[in-house]
Amino acid sequence: PRVAYSFDAFGHGGGMPQVLRRSGYEMYVFMRPPAGELDLPADLFRWRGVDGTIIPAYRISVGLYHTEFGNIGERLASGIDLALKTGRDVPVFWGIGDHGGGATREDLAVIDRMTAGEKRVLIIHSTPDRFWAAVRMNAAKAPIVSGDLQRTFPGCYTSLSRVKRAAVASLSGIVQAESQRAATWWLFGRKFPGEKFASIWRSHLFNDFHDILPGTCVEPAERDALGLYAKAETEARMIKLEAAAAWAGAWEGRAGIPLIVLNANSSLARVPVEAEFMIDHRPKWTGKWAVNLEDAAGRNVVCQEEQPEALLPFNGWRRKMVFLAELQGVGAAFYRIEPFERQNTTVGSSSISSSSAERPDIRAAFCRAQPSEAGMAAAQKDVVGRSRPGTGMNPAVDPVAGLIESLFHDGADCLKGGIPRLLVVDDPADSWGTGCREFRDVVGTFESRGPARVVERGPVRTIYESPWSFSGSRAVVRTIVYPDWPAAEIRLRVVWNEERKRLVLSFPTAFSADSVLCEIPGGAIRRPADGEIHVHGRWCVVGKDDGGGPALGIAHDGLHGIEFKGGEVRLHALRGAAYCHERGFDLGKGHAWKFSDQGAHEIRLAVIAGKRDNVFCFLPGLADWIAAPPAVYAHLPFGKIGKKRAGDAARKTPDSTAPQAFLSIFPANVRLLSCRPSADGKALLVRLQESSGFPTAAKIEVRLPLASRKKRLSIAARFRPFEIKMFRIERSGRWRETGLIE
Repeated sequence: PRVAYSFDAFGHGGGMPQVLRRSGYEMYVFMRPPAGELDLPADLFRWRGVDGTIIPAYRISVGLYHTEFGNIGERLASGIDLALKTGRDVPVFWGIGDHGGGATREDLAVIDRMTAGEKRVLIIHSTPDRFWAAVRMNAAKAPIVSGDLQRTFPGCYTSLSRVKRAAVASLSGIVQAESQRAATWWLFGRKFPGEKFASIWRSHLFNDFHDILPGTCVEPAERDALGLYAKAETEARMIKLEAAAAWAGAWEGRAGIPLIVLNANSSLARVPVEAEFMIDHRPKWTGKWAVNLEDAAGRNVVCQEEQPEALLPFNGWRRKMVFLAELQGVGAAFYRIEPFERQNTTVGSSSISSSSAERPDIRAAFCRAQPSEAGMAAAQKDVVGRSRPGTGMNPAVDPVAGLIESLFHDGADCLKGGIPRLLVVDDPADSWGTGCREFRDVVGTFESRGPARVVERGPVRTIYESPWSFSGSRAVVRTIVYPDWPAAEIRLRVVWNEERKRLVLSFPTAFSADSVLCEIPGGAIRRPADGEIHVHGRWCVVGKDDGGGPALGIAHDGLHGIEFKGGEVRLHALRGAAYCHERGFDLGKGHAWKFSDQGAHEIRLAVIAGKRDNVFCFLPGLADWIAAPPAVYAHLPFGKIGKKRAGDAARKTPDSTAPQAFLSIFPANVRLLSCRPSADGKALLVRLQESSGFPTAAKIEVRLPLASRKKRLSIAARFRPFEIKMFRIERSGRWRETGLIE
């Protein structure tokens, strides 16, 4: 087919024209937003996406994408009138049934009678491709509409938030698993599980249906959707474990606890990694034990121990470690954990070598909430004085509230208050949010239930934990700051028990901008500072227009509703709407209806401040890291275990022939979208996109397979802003660009 259609989707992102064109489509047909919600210059127009790609588009003008019982004659009459008015072909979509209709004998008889009796126009049974052929000349002169095609049903940007967060995690997790198995297929000749991935993709994509992912389905359908995501996640996890085993077989390790980290995020080379493990086969009942971490070359790595998930005694048998891992593109990194006995060491404390002790020049700065003017000036001076080159951000955390109070860049604070504020907003709308463009009636805020406490502190990070409550709902906010990593994390655990209300996360910034730049599928777009709710992807940026000026970026795990006004960014997190409620149905009082988003939720965000262009480049990779952190496996044996000779101080290095990074992509704003074998099984397909809106000269490095894997293929490519490219790479090292559908 040459015509793509999406009749009932609730809006269409500005990245779609490029995706459609590069997939071979020549026209796009849609229905929503209808007239009255989106003004268009004509039903037939040319749609220009955020990257500049143009594709002819048609919005259904006669009826809907189906017909009702007995109105086919009325629809045909309207189509005839429009054809006579415009002087060109007009489509009439018909059939009985929701989400697309089937033919009935009665309707076919009506069509036959009208076809026989109509002398002014010709009525034919047709297809979208035939319609495109008929209007091709008209489309060439049609008006241009730029950006995306929004908005309709804004309630769907937040409804059934569990499903939305699961969709983000599922998509990223599948791409991670697929890239890792492509690596082991390419380098080691392991079979690529194509049939398993086909099943995984079917489970994931089924939920993209427009009454599931938007959150307008009934509660049993929500359970089914979460079950399908869980199925896809479980199958992908098993496939990643097989990839880890393949990587491990190619390396030589040493005695101790091996730790393998799999990465598929080419944009971030250095990220925090959390690993849980047992320090031995059975508990060490006596002594005080700590752990040391080494990389594959035997070098000590700065790490810190934290409370593991399991609350077990047994003298610290179960452990959790966090460290900053060096991950060069798609591939595997190898580490070794060595338990050792040490005096005056308690379980859960930082266990590091003296060289990795916390240095005063990289500690986070702290100040209390609402300080005096003099106190704020002193705090700002303290923060600036502790700036570390390369970090780009100095977070200040309120030790009482436990929230991030200030984010300094070059001496300027990017915030105007602690973040995030947890607002409760009235929401009387139906599941779709029909007719609603804003939700700004704040009926309350979560209040502190006690001072914050430091639950973890070490050379890698400090974690603050603070309790909050509103009515029957509770929240625990964990603020995580890293002295040597440029982003701060926010993790929320919310027990939500509110009906017909929203949880909105407020980020008051210091920028009086007229718009906020937001990710959308296939690119990014600006949303106005109008206080209305808009849709976006997984990150947003607000700041000065000057590329070297300061900016604040927020990445998250699927909070798609966003509003911006007066410098304040609001992300809509939870929505207690009635399930599958249409506004024509009065809920009334006295009935115990089922309301969505009730219960416990885990929400994850990260913030970064710095030069605007740097923030743009960092955010897409940061969002990928939130959605799919590196996969970590402890206790998975290496292929060979080298013995350490007595008295030998030197550490045995891994096999020099073993591959390291399989695929590296530079610079960071060129994002990996997919990596998998070609359909014919003869080549590697790598799909990339420039993700920050900059013209970019990129370099792609691929380690060649099997006997040639000591060699690396280097590909130079130029990307236009938001441009998507697909590369077909042969085992011989030959390569070429190809279409998105191979």
